[in-house]
Amino acid sequence: MREKLYFVRLPLLLVALFFVGRLTLGAAGASYEVGNRLFSMVVLQTHLALLWAAVGRRYRGYRLGEGVQTAVTIVLVSQILVWTATAISYLAGINTFFNYPVAIGGSPEPVSFGTAMAASGRRAGGELRCWRGSRRDWLVVGWIDSSGA
Repeated sequence: MREKLYFVRLPLLLVALFFVGRLTLGAAGASYEVGNRLFSMVVLQTHLALLWAAVGRRYRGYRLGEGVQTAVTIVLVSQILVWTATAISYLAGINTFFNYPVAIGGSPEPVSFGTAMAASGRRAGGELRCWRGSRRDWLVVGWIDSSGA
């Protein structure tokens, strides 16, 4: 596992930079739409999970399980940051992008702490399913390698 964590240092750095970017824009009072366009955690997680499994296959010789483990590690660390920021935002009473009602519930009405945490859990379930995509990338890279391209 230590080798996997070493391998995902760059993706985790990107996740941390996006996280700090979202916090900074939220604290500066930028609109949610602008912050989401610049620093979308979901889009970043999806791209990193899909690409890093393929990179692991190509440059580290990862098998399918190792590629999936890499993708899940990236998404899990990102989701832990999101859950933590959501909880802190609610408990401290700070308005951030992590407790923005439209993003959580789809309406501008305030959302309770419990509902927000449950919604974060549901979103994480969808994002953790990105291993399917990483599995496809792993297979495509194997096919390209075997064809001599």
